[in-house]
Amino acid sequence: MSKFMMNKMNQITFSQNILTEMIPIAKELDLSINQLLEQINQGKLTIVNTETLEDLIDFRDAILAESDPENQERVSWEDIKNNLGL
Repeated sequence: MSKFMMNKMNQITFSQNILTEMIPIAKELDLSINQLLEQINQGKLTIVNTETLEDLIDFRDAILAESDPENQERVSWEDIKNNLGL
């Protein structure tokens, strides 16, 4: 087990497996493990599930597409069905 100080009051212990998984993340962000944990603790970094992130990106893209002046013309559902031959 490896122990890390979150701040002067808190200490957290990780198994070697968890620590091994955290090291590449910290390196990619150019942070030490302590800095990584501190930034998560301070709300400066957040861990997000990839599916949730994809949903958020899709939602953002839909809002941007709807606000684009070139996309202001609306097409009726009937027109879509007719174009598809339904």
